Amino acid sequence: MSVTVEEKGLVRTLTIEEKGEEIKNLIDTVVKEIQKTVNIPGFRKGHVPASVIKARYKSALKEEVARKFIGEKLQKILEEKNLQPVSMDITFGDVELQGDSLKLKVAFEVAPEFELKPYEGLKIETIKHEITEEDIQNYIDRLRDENAEWELKDKKIDEGDMIKIHYHIKADTGEEEEDEFEVVVGSGQLRPEIEEQIKGKKAGDEVTVEDVSLFNEKGEEFGKATVTVKILEVKEKKLPKFDEEFVKKVGLGENVEEAKEKIKEKIENQIKIAKEQELNQKIIDELAKQYDFEVPTSLVRAELEHLVQDYARQLESYGIKPSQEMLAAAAQGLEETAVKNVRVMFVINRIAEKEGIEVSEEEINKEIEELAKAYNTTAEQLKSYLEKEGLMNNIVYSLLKKKVLDLLKEKAEIVEMSKEEYEEKMKQQQEEKAEKKEEKAEQPKEKEKEKSSEEKKEEINEQK
Repeated sequence: MSVTVEEKGLVRTLTIEEKGEEIKNLIDTVVKEIQKTVNIPGFRKGHVPASVIKARYKSALKEEVARKFIGEKLQKILEEKNLQPVSMDITFGDVELQGDSLKLKVAFEVAPEFELKPYEGLKIETIKHEITEEDIQNYIDRLRDENAEWELKDKKIDEGDMIKIHYHIKADTGEEEEDEFEVVVGSGQLRPEIEEQIKGKKAGDEVTVEDVSLFNEKGEEFGKATVTVKILEVKEKKLPKFDEEFVKKVGLGENVEEAKEKIKEKIENQIKIAKEQELNQKIIDELAKQYDFEVPTSLVRAELEHLVQDYARQLESYGIKPSQEMLAAAAQGLEETAVKNVRVMFVINRIAEKEGIEVSEEEINKEIEELAKAYNTTAEQLKSYLEKEGLMNNIVYSLLKKKVLDLLKEKAEIVEMSKEEYEEKMKQQQEEKAEKKEEKAEQPKEKEKEKSSEEKKEEINEQK
């Protein structure tokens, strides 16, 4: 067997040639498989001559012989050539089958080569947050708002009122639509031009707004409509008092003071979680800044698909069904993030390798058990699904990534600043970036001036 390897970036293309008895036997095996399934007039099923199969199903025969050959031989070839594809995204190129001679090409991507840079002592700047009475009061206000009741009122509509309306839309094309629903004024659910007409009205009043623009999913205007809205009910928000009765009702203790202590603990926990997430992201960002090596497109595609699916799930959680145009636009905006994530993945794996960080079977099973609880399924069912879909590596990497980030946080230089100091620092950095951008933009102009000056000198010399 002859194997040649062509390198182009991270892509490795193997040209494999083999001939002889092994290929002849493989052809016979595939011919027999085809014989069992095809129906050809004039022949009994299963008794179509091999010569007819080879003539009629030449393309299918060639592809299946190549597939079987690769299935049997590729792993051995990769080991001999010391090659390791980064994903199962392996593509077939040209396949030639002549007699007992097979020639084919397969292509795949390999991991990038890069030098690991120093990762100890990364400087991470973060905001130091001390819980204030204002933080506790804001939490209490949100809690009261979440438990507010709506009282039916005979009053003029103000911002923040909940109203029940019956609307009738008549498009300039003649199409009509009507329905009833409740909406909070000022929440952004009503069109501004309609909401402005509604404010100050009472239950029983009716407003009509003409020439209301209609938009499609892409945000393009496609027509006008007349909208008639009848106010059916007006409700005013009634906030509960933050007293002993209320704190008992929401499970925050027996009295107001105990509730405030529990709220403080909850805020502290929220800050701790948020700070952990912030530090993790900043370390990832710092690692990403240090590297610029090429990454496999197959992994970027997979990561981009994962990010877009996450985006779609977020929209659906808000009651928004994303269109294909929305997802396509999101994919464009997330491509840079996908590349960064894949690049950082290689760096994380390399650090783990250097530090001897591994993930045990016990840790994997524990993580699957936790995920199974969240998805309301059994650990066995989830594990079976992950193995079937080839997603077990994602679980392993997420655990490995956490361990590496924990190590980097221990070795990092974490600088805590006040909110004012941090914002001032960010402002300075943005100004510096803007200055550098301006300098880069000016450089071509300077070169043009220099070029123009040189051209003038040449003209003078020629005249002389």
